[in-house]
Amino acid sequence: MKIVNNRLTALVAGIFLFSACQSLSEYEMNPNSPSEGQVPPTLILTSVISNTLGSYRPMVGTYNGWAQYVASISSQQGDIAFQGYLGGEAGFDWYSVLRDVLAMEFEGDRINAPAYRGIANFFKAYCLMDMTMQMGDIPMTDALKGKSENNFTPKYDAQKDVFMNCLSLLDEANTILGDAVIRKVSVGNGDLIYGGNVAGWQKAVNALRIRILINLSKKMDDADLRIKEQFTEILDNPTKYPLFASNDDNMTFKWYDIEGNRYLLFYQLANSDYYRIGNTYYNLIKKYNDPRITVIAERTKAAVAANPDNTDFDVTEYGGVDCNDSYENIYASRDEASIYSRERYCTPTGEPMILLGYPELCFNIAEAINRGWIQGNAEDYYEKGIRASMQFYDISESVISEYLNSSVVAYGGQLEQILNQKYIAFFNNSGWEAFYNIRRTGIPALNIGDNMNNPSGKIPVRWRYPQAEYQTNEANVQEAIKRQFNGTDGVDDLMWILK
Repeated sequence: MKIVNNRLTALVAGIFLFSACQSLSEYEMNPNSPSEGQVPPTLILTSVISNTLGSYRPMVGTYNGWAQYVASISSQQGDIAFQGYLGGEAGFDWYSVLRDVLAMEFEGDRINAPAYRGIANFFKAYCLMDMTMQMGDIPMTDALKGKSENNFTPKYDAQKDVFMNCLSLLDEANTILGDAVIRKVSVGNGDLIYGGNVAGWQKAVNALRIRILINLSKKMDDADLRIKEQFTEILDNPTKYPLFASNDDNMTFKWYDIEGNRYLLFYQLANSDYYRIGNTYYNLIKKYNDPRITVIAERTKAAVAANPDNTDFDVTEYGGVDCNDSYENIYASRDEASIYSRERYCTPTGEPMILLGYPELCFNIAEAINRGWIQGNAEDYYEKGIRASMQFYDISESVISEYLNSSVVAYGGQLEQILNQKYIAFFNNSGWEAFYNIRRTGIPALNIGDNMNNPSGKIPVRWRYPQAEYQTNEANVQEAIKRQFNGTDGVDDLMWILK
């Protein structure tokens, strides 16, 4: 997920309550938006999708640098935040998006179309989770009340309460959207993800809920969260809680060959030689002799020079660089490392950006089974996740079968196998989720080199609160910091979810 820029103002710092059960009459509209009743909710949905799911930077987004999929070989092109772990402050810009979410919800209710309320719940949970995963405690109960209740200094809710509310919002969303599916309603052509099909949104709601539950793995024994029970509830009742069944269900954002809507790397073809695949990713590819590298990367310059006409797959003809190493060392090894595939990515349409995918869902379920939370066949979901990831890259069925049957890939009951394959499947998709999984589990291990910007020498585990909060909401942010971190607001402080 993106780390939003620090553009918080006093108004955004304290706007609207969005509890799942609050009366819609208490919602306040965005004063910069058209008046109530003037905008069809499907048009607002377009804006919401574009400003959330469509806001990610493919390949060279910081989340790909921090997860060590890609590294820059040049200090002129590389951003220290991209691969140097500059764990600065996050932002609260998602609250601005949530104002539009509430406007969409209001307009949906106005025309008696409750499906928009179900989708609104998805985005509430999505934005809240992003912020709390970055920082810890965040404003929630008192947030979004600026104009309606003249509350511009919202208190911070505990991270546990934020997660519980997200899970509640998604459970309610599933019920709302399930009813909409039965009534065969549509949310119109403003839906850039599922083309108005609410059944797709219902599956996405449940996929996000499972993602949240997996991220709570360190809190498995918390009686309030009921993690095992929620997993069982969802998986034992597929009629009530439908889930992704294939890549066709993936929540993806697509680009088109239209001015202003083209894939980012289409404009960066000239700069592509400044980037290389990272060794954290490549070393797993090499370990598994994984053919996905042939789709996402190019053979190294050294390999092409030595064997220019080779068309057979040889994993050693690809390579990576040690991410977070000094630019001098990375530059020196550039000819033995692969560039991302310019044929695939430097085009107007590029690669569809998966935000929630079937491969991730399969690996999350496999992990839950492996951890003993639920009954089931972890091997089956493990193989389904790998197969779906490889199918996304158009790998042939014969190659997939050979890969799954190889001794190094075949499931042996180890959680590390599941996490490694999930990491491989996350390449260039799902925002910050790959990094969050590494932060949570330590798998795969990240390289720490001379480009580490954090004085502690550690990979940061959180971002600091926006500086504007100290200017407009100081008492509440200081109280939250004292409650969580004994008064420090540092990038190495462990938030509740990581303890």
